[in-house]
Amino acid sequence: MSRTRVVVVLGGDPEDRAGVTADLLADPACTALILTGHPDAVDPRLDVSEDGPVEVRVDDPTARLEAYRSGAADPDDDVLAALAAGGDTPLAAVLGWEYARRAASSEYWDVVVVELDGDLTAVRRLAAAGELAAFVESRWPANVRFASMAAGGRADVRVREAHRLALLAGDVAGFLAGRIETIVVGSPAGSTAAMATLARGAVTPVVAPDGEGGYRVEYPAPTRPSAPVSVEGDLLRLEFDGFRAVVALPPLLRRCVLTQSVFERDAGRLVISFLPDPDLWPPNLVPSGSADRAG
Repeated sequence: MSRTRVVVVLGGDPEDRAGVTADLLADPACTALILTGHPDAVDPRLDVSEDGPVEVRVDDPTARLEAYRSGAADPDDDVLAALAAGGDTPLAAVLGWEYARRAASSEYWDVVVVELDGDLTAVRRLAAAGELAAFVESRWPANVRFASMAAGGRADVRVREAHRLALLAGDVAGFLAGRIETIVVGSPAGSTAAMATLARGAVTPVVAPDGEGGYRVEYPAPTRPSAPVSVEGDLLRLEFDGFRAVVALPPLLRRCVLTQSVFERDAGRLVISFLPDPDLWPPNLVPSGSADRAG
């Protein structure tokens, strides 16, 4: 595990975020890397000179996308081109997080700070890894990818690229769901912080038997979903106004089917019901009538 502290500062305006970052890095002995889209807004309290302890690097999604496409088996593939169309795509965001992940893994700095514009815009960037993983899984499921990759260099070019995307999304999703701190500048900080936590997959659902042979699963939810909850492979998709959270299902629930979901506003949680999948469980562990309830 990296010893480097990773902090995401989001919301507010560039100067507000820069001030929070400067407060974080008040210790003059602390070395830090700041990844920001506004290098001109860096707080003057920080020593960013060539020999100083703080280094600032510009967030450049266009350059990252071009570099990633240049390493593709087929840089002109139309699917990859669509994913790389614009600096606000999930792929662009995932590549930015991969840059931060590698910086933290190097342990060259004590702290890596990522500054993000906006509230919902920042939350969408935090959710990008799950969204990219869901996109790949929906078109090239893992079993298809791994079966094709067994052919090595003879594997279908598009499947090879899908596999590369899936590995990238998986690495970043694991990084974001780990020991990352988020600081929300401005208000309402509580709701935005809760959305950010859910978006980056840093939530652990409460799973318990429902007393009827199925499972009751609780996820924290800052607001009511804007669309029905759905399962795609091993991923749970939660749609909210402004962003989409895609989180990994616990292993137990990957052998179950979703039956219903209820949002409990006062408790700030989403309660989802699952039943054992008759095709994946021994008959004696599947409750009677579960096929009708799952349908």
